[in-house]
Amino acid sequence: MDFETVRAKMMAQVDEARRSGMAVSYGWEFEVEGLTVYTSIRHRRKHGVLHLLRTTFDDFPRRAPSYVFVDRKTKEVLPEQSWPPNVKHGDPDLPGICTPGTREFHEKWHATDAQYPWDPDRWTFLDTLQRIHAMMEHGTP
Repeated sequence: MDFETVRAKMMAQVDEARRSGMAVSYGWEFEVEGLTVYTSIRHRRKHGVLHLLRTTFDDFPRRAPSYVFVDRKTKEVLPEQSWPPNVKHGDPDLPGICTPGTREFHEKWHATDAQYPWDPDRWTFLDTLQRIHAMMEHGTP
């Protein structure tokens, strides 16, 4: 799919998240760069705790977006410093978040699991952000 089509589909997802009540109540802030969205996520019970989530939409909607936490200043993936506790999957070779809607979930850890086929209408950006925010605040289920 061409860049403009992928970007239009990505922006529809981002706009839905921006307009949501969740963005307001969770304090999400979005910055778009090409096919990448940076979302500032604040921990609601631990004041001053802020993380930056990078979502890469290359090849969307054919493939799920990739979600990783990055350094707030450099936007680089750092092994541990950028990640909230209890969110990063334990696989040291592939940093990622193991929840439906993430590329890492659908293509690495559950690639052969028929219960979780990638479906961009089911696993939206907003839904995935809600799941990740809940993991950040409450830990993995």
